[in-house]
Parts: sequence; structure tokens; C-alpha cells
Amino acid sequence: MKKVIVFLCAVLFSSGIGFAQRRTAKTVKSSKKTSEVVKVEAPEPVKEAFSQSFADVADAKWTKTNGGNWTAAFDKQDIKTTAVFKPEGTWVSTHRQFQPNNIPDLVLNTVKAKYPSASVKDVVKIERADVASYYKANIQDNGTDKAVLISESGVLSE
Repeated sequence: MKKVIVFLCAVLFSSGIGFAQRRTAKTVKSSKKTSEVVKVEAPEPVKEAFSQSFADVADAKWTKTNGGNWTAAFDKQDIKTTAVFKPEGTWVSTHRQFQPNNIPDLVLNTVKAKYPSASVKDVVKIERADVASYYKANIQDNGTDKAVLISESGVLSE
């Protein structure tokens, strides 16, 4: 009986060491991973279409979406802007994000007319090839967060 207990203790002790070594090996493997930032270059048709639409922008950062489109992110006149293009160079959309200190008056006046006590958190102007341009305003009215859409002519829809 004594031999069996000693044998079981030896097995438990050695299995504990084995599991500890496996974890250490995994930890060493995961710590060797480094996240490298790879600069992505858009294809020529995309870069050409971008330069025609945004000739004054030289520092765009390109990413490729899961759908295969190319997105350029840049600041233009202190407004964060992203432009999306298809791989063959066709423009898809442009999003301009306005911060609270530079929201267009049209948007502020339209929101204040409908929601007098609301505060505007941020606004995105969305331009797409398939619909007229519009603004999406994220507001907080009486403790409730809402997103409202406003046309360029100032018509509000929810």
C-alpha cells in the first residue's frame, strides 16, 4: 500500500511539472509574436482616383476592407476624413467627422429646432455615389442617446 501511495504521488508530481512546462512553452511562443505595422499601398487605379478627388492630400493611410474596397484615412482642414474606393478606382463614399467645436451651423440649428435641450456629441457628413449627401448627428437628449439624419437642405429625419 505504501508503494502505491508513493507511486501515485510521483505520478502527480511529474504530471504537474509536465503541465507547467507546456504552459511555459506556450508563453514563450506567444511572447515571440510581434505586431508589425505593414505599410499598405493601394493599387494604381485607386490612388489615381483618390488624387483626382483629393489632390491636396498627401498623407493618406490606406487599408483594405474585408469586402475588397480600399479606404484612405486623412485629416483635411482639421476634419477626420475617410474615402472608400473599389479596387478598380470607383469612388464609393466619403465620411467627414466633425468634432463638437466645428459642427456646421445648418446641423446645429436643425437639431436645436427639434430638440432644444439636446447636446450634439459629434456629426458625420456622409457622401455616397448612390444617394444625396447627408449628415448623421449623434445627440444626447434628456439622457437618451439618439442618432438623427439631416439632409444638406436641413430636413431632419430619425
